[in-house]
Amino acid sequence: MDAWKDNNLSAILEYPFDFERYIEERLREIDDLDERWYAKKVLVEGLSKVIRCMEAKYYQLERRVYEELEIADNQYETVMTIVKRDHYDPTNRTLCPVDELDLEEEKLAEVLSDEKQVWIGTIFLESGEDGRKEFEGIRYFTGTLDRNGEKQEADFYIQPVKRYPDTLERLYQVFQDNHIPWETINTAYLGKFYDIYISPEVLEKGMKNSILENSDIEFGKFKKLIRYGLIPLWNLDWVKFDSTDFMLPSINDVYYEHEFTLEDKEKGDGYLIETNEDILEIRHEKNKIVIKSQKETFENWKALHMIQKETIRSLDYKFPLVTNHKKDSFIRRFAENSRVRLMTKTDLFRRIMELDIQDYIEVVGYEICENARGYQNTEGMNWFVRDELFPMESRKVLLLKFRAKEPGHYLNDSMVQFVISQMQLEINEYRCIGVMA
Repeated sequence: MDAWKDNNLSAILEYPFDFERYIEERLREIDDLDERWYAKKVLVEGLSKVIRCMEAKYYQLERRVYEELEIADNQYETVMTIVKRDHYDPTNRTLCPVDELDLEEEKLAEVLSDEKQVWIGTIFLESGEDGRKEFEGIRYFTGTLDRNGEKQEADFYIQPVKRYPDTLERLYQVFQDNHIPWETINTAYLGKFYDIYISPEVLEKGMKNSILENSDIEFGKFKKLIRYGLIPLWNLDWVKFDSTDFMLPSINDVYYEHEFTLEDKEKGDGYLIETNEDILEIRHEKNKIVIKSQKETFENWKALHMIQKETIRSLDYKFPLVTNHKKDSFIRRFAENSRVRLMTKTDLFRRIMELDIQDYIEVVGYEICENARGYQNTEGMNWFVRDELFPMESRKVLLLKFRAKEPGHYLNDSMVQFVISQMQLEINEYRCIGVMA
């Protein structure tokens, strides 16, 4: 069938039947040329037209059923990328810094430095999982600081960036407080950032305010994998609001209900309220969020704005976008509406390949393993989600096997980790493990 991949039937049948090729192949088997000519006239000009007509009718029927099985628009999908700090475009409101302090290095240095160590910058390691683990195992590198032509030997201490995981944990709590189901965020980039520190004693020798660009660190074989001056961006933005922005719809002698209206907001975007000690309850209703509080007035409360419009690539935004978007299909709409989740190979593979991973990996097989102890627990992208009811150690292992589309790409391992993290949210009876085949 023409444009099969654009046809939602491709979510049900893996391959179309090429009837035209089948007819041509059968015609070759007719030795008598007159008979072949007559058969070709009947089959190609007659039967082919009938088949094409029937296909068109079935396609129209499929489209009607497909459009009737609507699924709610996801207002909480995430998109992430990385850019050079100097290339960040503040006028592009579809991508914002994961941490605003990344744009103010002096303030960031004040926050991250203490009497034991001084923060001098952040690097990005363009490497897969094995390289990342080896890099983290070294802990520190030697090198020199250069200031006004003088070189001072120094030790440079490496630590995985902590502010990004803290932001994700904060984000998860906001979802919980708003009673919105959590979907795994693809954090493929965030685990590859590292903060660089040096000892304060080195700076006391006349080298204060030294920054990473003035340093020569002996990274050895990792040197070609180190990227400087990168920051992560995503489609999330924090906004502040005051009680003067609201009407007070109802008041009694116990509490106030403040309305955060969505009618004047961008259609399709998601909004979540960050709780605080003054907020008693958060309730999502049509075109508004109701916030219960004992305070009649307030200021500087925070809302999380999740931007759902198409992501804009500003000048020099060259790195890939990673998302937790799920591809739409007929079978997904049917499953969402019927709320039926089958534990079959076909349904499992469908759910995996609906994730935005098709440029990097594909699932090729699976195994159910009885010996759970043979597989080490790995920290996924939902480390903050706790499941105390069914301990991981007591579950069988669902071993998912993947093949890389581009072997050696530094995001392949992270894509496997993303899939496993999302599948673990959906499959409670197994401990999910992913490996490259």
